[in-house]
Amino acid sequence: MRRHVLAAAALVALAVVLAALPIGSDVYEGGEAREGLVVREMLRTGDWILPLWNGSVVPSKPPLFHWLAAGAAALTGAGVTEHTLRVPSIALAGLVVLLVFLAGRAWGGEHVGFMAALVLATTPQFLNEAGDGRVDMTLTTAITGAQLAFVHALGGGGGPTRLVLALCLALAMLAKGPVGPGLVGLTALVSALTNRRLGPALRLVRPLPVLVFLAVAGGWYGLAYHHRGMDFVAKQIVSENGEALLGSSRFPYRSPLFYLAPLVLAGLPWTLVLPWALARGWRSGDLARRHAVVWAAVVLVFFSLAPLKRAAYLLPLRPALALVIGWWLAEAAEEERPAGAWVAVGRGLAVVAAAGLLALAAAAGAVHWGLVPGASLIEQGARHEIDAATYLRVVAAAWAAVGAVGLAGALAAALAARALGRARWREAALAIAAAVACTTVVVYGLFVPARAAQKSVKPFAHAVRDRLRPDDRLALLASDEEIPFIFHVGRNVPVLAPAGARPRDDVPAGYYILDQARWRAWKAPAGWEEVLASPHLFSTHRHDLVLVRRRR
Repeated sequence: MRRHVLAAAALVALAVVLAALPIGSDVYEGGEAREGLVVREMLRTGDWILPLWNGSVVPSKPPLFHWLAAGAAALTGAGVTEHTLRVPSIALAGLVVLLVFLAGRAWGGEHVGFMAALVLATTPQFLNEAGDGRVDMTLTTAITGAQLAFVHALGGGGGPTRLVLALCLALAMLAKGPVGPGLVGLTALVSALTNRRLGPALRLVRPLPVLVFLAVAGGWYGLAYHHRGMDFVAKQIVSENGEALLGSSRFPYRSPLFYLAPLVLAGLPWTLVLPWALARGWRSGDLARRHAVVWAAVVLVFFSLAPLKRAAYLLPLRPALALVIGWWLAEAAEEERPAGAWVAVGRGLAVVAAAGLLALAAAAGAVHWGLVPGASLIEQGARHEIDAATYLRVVAAAWAAVGAVGLAGALAAALAARALGRARWREAALAIAAAVACTTVVVYGLFVPARAAQKSVKPFAHAVRDRLRPDDRLALLASDEEIPFIFHVGRNVPVLAPAGARPRDDVPAGYYILDQARWRAWKAPAGWEEVLASPHLFSTHRHDLVLVRRRR
């Protein structure tokens, strides 16, 4: 087997394994639970066009991700679980790493492909979003395929390349709506103008690719409108796209500079060389390399100007930055470029990382041997809605593994500092990737599941499910829809008006979910009784819930 095949397989496996570490942790965020409810309704009703989740709510996203998750649930026979909800994003992350490897290899050679894929497979934000059961990785995969197909077509690729481009644009449309093909189209326009290739770019628009796009993407949009009418338009076109781009009172104001911090911090340590990599990439004059720079810039500027901002929206630019940075690292290694003054900063950070990982290993041993003031940490954590007891239990149970991985990561960081000092760029990149991988194993393998457990309503929802009969009336008296509860309880739960200062007299007999603070304020009113109370959720935006019964 050829060496590049082994390298590609190893990098894909690295990304998939790291992203899959927390795959079984509880769903506790509303966005992920919402997508899971859409998938569950698809399987329950057989409506693969636009099912109403919780019995009445139009989905906010097109169905490509839901189709993939439903397929995983159907193939495994396990239903919609944390695993089947997240496996499409994890698998697609591996595909994106492979695409970046192949593109880098085709554009700049084997070393560029390897370095670019290595950077992407160990970029923190990429790994974080890869383990999330939402649409963002699906969109990123389609955008990446479209961007690479555009460069290939602009460089002289034939008719099949144009068809691949049209198909990827259609899939981007089915992943998250018009924003997908819009980002690719805007990038293509800017890239063509800056590279003086506008004429060849416009000639890529041919009847057959246009028909493919309209058939794949337009076909679903036509069916969705026929299925749900103006409810579909209001939710997915006006609310999800129009208001997100033009503004709405629903969205808090965030500065256009909002993305600068997550751009850098969620890409560390690779973003430390980003300014030099961008400058060299642009000055190179190479079409593909400059397109990657434009790709990253367009995504950043587009979402910086949009009113609705989420750090996850930066995900589509991570493959572009990986190509730019990987190309720079490969050239630095090939040219044996001497270490500049800025390398001292990188070496210092590597030393700090090594010290931190050593401290982690020591702390794991201290927890195991009872040398940590647990009671004090638990008390301090409770003041900030942090379940320190859960973290201490996790570390104590896996102290040997934490210590071993911490020591391995510290060694890798130390080797990275040494290689940087000697301007051995390839060795430094491999050591940095190893240190990031070790850190990821600890964070995603232990701390992310522990965080999910302390914020999860799953145990309470399962207790409610086991307590009630299928025909018992259950509804929510809450200020929001408590989507994670609905996901875990496994049934549709109507959302009534939020509970007021006193219970309403017109509420029919049955079981109701409301937050514990409101229930306590009611002071055990006549005709009502408490059935179950949830454990405390260590969260600043989720309420502790209670199941109560309204008697006849």
